[in-house]
Amino acid sequence: MIFTRAPQVSLVRPAATHPTPRFPFPSGRVGARLDGMSSNFHAAPSGTSQEPLYDTSVATPSHAERARTLAASRKSGTLSTLCEDPAGHPYGSLVTTALHDGAPIFLISALAEHTKNLRRDPRASLLLAEGGDENPLALGRVTLLGTCTELDKADPASAGPRATFLAAHPDAQYYVDYGDFAFFRLEIVSLRYIGGFGRMSWVSAEDWAAASADPIAPLAAGILEHMNEDHRDAMRSYCLAFSKATDFDEVRMTGVDRHGFEMSVKTREGGWRPVRLGFSGPVSTADEVRKEMVALVQRARAALGG
Repeated sequence: MIFTRAPQVSLVRPAATHPTPRFPFPSGRVGARLDGMSSNFHAAPSGTSQEPLYDTSVATPSHAERARTLAASRKSGTLSTLCEDPAGHPYGSLVTTALHDGAPIFLISALAEHTKNLRRDPRASLLLAEGGDENPLALGRVTLLGTCTELDKADPASAGPRATFLAAHPDAQYYVDYGDFAFFRLEIVSLRYIGGFGRMSWVSAEDWAAASADPIAPLAAGILEHMNEDHRDAMRSYCLAFSKATDFDEVRMTGVDRHGFEMSVKTREGGWRPVRLGFSGPVSTADEVRKEMVALVQRARAALGG
């Protein structure tokens, strides 16, 4: 299937002759940043707040959903345990992890200091952080607090966590059955989610358990790349028809998730401002995202007289 690259972004409304984009999203793109999923926006300094350019009641992922999505994408983190000497001090160490039924699983050696600490005091926390080249404080992270339980390898109930961990870390197959290695599960009692500057909250264990990772997150990078390379005319139509952004020089898509997508527009006054639009309902596949965006661009062009 051949697709024509979209024309350069124009400062006028799309002409009626623009074809409706078919958005052939790549299905195998993985590794999207959480910001590629979507993001909330921190408050501006006092006296500089601006009226939002979009309906802020539009469906948006909850912090519990964002936290689950981030955790599902991370394979390592910082495990903090409580030291014996010096007594009570937090001890942070790098561990590999995998999420099984909402609980982080670790495969750790009895020789490791954190294992000794857990067997003495099972209270722990796990920090999972987004990677990227930008300011690390602007990236997402979540700290999971709870109590660690050692799993009995001989118990059939440990087969599921074992399989999940080995699927995420196949190299662990070489040492998983060593006598000094054991699986531990972190039973979450609370967590702190931080999505970047100014967007953060405590999330209850109940909300964490009820949430699920966003199915669009692994596809987000490919969708964003495709939209920004080939369909800036469609994004311009979205903004003109469904937001208060009517006077801007540039537009780019910055996030997509199961509930909708976000764009950033560069206004004539300078600076980038967010615009979020929602889907008609939650989506779970790239094809469903494509259908939603096609329907939106058709509505937008009809509203704009095109």
